[in-house]
This record gives sequence, structure tokens and C-alpha cells, in this order.
Amino acid sequence: MMRPTLTLLTLSLIASTGCFALPSAQAPKTGAVATGEPLNVVDDVKVWTTTSKEKVGEAVHKDANGNKVGSTDVYAEKTHVHTQKVWYVVQGPEQIADEDFFRIAGDQQAVDATLKMRQEGRRQNRNGKIAMGAGVVSMIAGFFVPQPIIRTVLLAGGGLTVSGGWYWAYAGAKKMEPETHAVQRSMAERAARQYNQGLGSVGTNVGINVSGKF
Repeated sequence: MMRPTLTLLTLSLIASTGCFALPSAQAPKTGAVATGEPLNVVDDVKVWTTTSKEKVGEAVHKDANGNKVGSTDVYAEKTHVHTQKVWYVVQGPEQIADEDFFRIAGDQQAVDATLKMRQEGRRQNRNGKIAMGAGVVSMIAGFFVPQPIIRTVLLAGGGLTVSGGWYWAYAGAKKMEPETHAVQRSMAERAARQYNQGLGSVGTNVGINVSGKF
């Protein structure tokens, strides 16, 4: 009689730690128009932190005579700092989306490639979440199946599907981030240089002291 309660608890745990914690596939804000300012490619370093529990020691348990009777691992949360070299595009001092950058520069091929990547990211993110949902359903069904072999298959298969769906959806969400580009950096530099020549100015990398919107 405890299976329904266990199932609901499991579903709540999966939902709170998986589906709702998954980054949404949101593309950078678009709509920038040409202002007459030069286009440039900017190098930057993305920094973020993660925390994890790591073993830092071991507590030894002894009896009244001082003999070892057991031990307990001691864990502590540690913060890890990660860095990643990234580049993004700007118009004047303002960061803009790749779609707008290449549209202003007149590089339709790069615009099409960027839009295609965004569409693939949305689809991949959506399909990954659907796979996660199917995995959750499989795991829930496993609690109600009396046959041990079938129950194991449903629970294990559902867990693998949830895990695979999460990574699938996460990869799709990454394609929507402004640091992810559909073309090489050299193509963005070339587009900026050609556009700036039309303005009568030569574009250069302006460093990282620009205002980013994303």
C-alpha cells in the first residue's frame, strides 16, 4: 500500500531536481538596428562556480577498549571556479546578438547559419524534456509492476532515459546562449572589417570594457 506514496515522492523529487532545474532554451534578445557605429569582435573570459561534496577525511569509531569498530567518511562542500574563453560581438560599446550583428553587416549566410542553430537548439531542448518525461513515466510504471525483471527494466531504462534526456536538453539550451556561435570567429571579424570599411573606419578588437546585455 506504500507504492503510490513512494511513487509520488519519487515524481516530486525528479521534478524538483531535474525538469524544473533544467536551463530554458532562450535565445539572446534581438532587434538591434544599425546605428552607424563600428562592429567589433570582443574577447572575454566567462567565470562561474560550482559546488560539490568531497571526502575530506574519515572518522574512526572505537569501542570502550580502544579497538576500531568502524569508520565514517567525512564530506564537505567545496567550491570550484571554472573559466572559459569566449567571444561575442558588439556595435559600438553595446553587445548585440549574432543574428543582428550579421544582419547589420550584410552577411546573410551567417544569419541563416545562426538562425538554424537556434532552431536546432529549441528542438533539441524540447525533445530532451519530452524524453525526460517519458523516462519519469517508465520509472513510475516500474513501481507498480510485480515482475522483478520487468520492474528492473522499467526503472533502469527510465533512469537512463531521464539522464540522456537531460543532457540532450542541456545541449540544446547551450546552442541558445550568446557565447555559442554558428560560425567561426574569423568570419565575424571579416564581416565587421568589411562593414567598418564602408563606414570609413577600421574595426579593431575593443577589449572587454563594453556593456553586455546578455
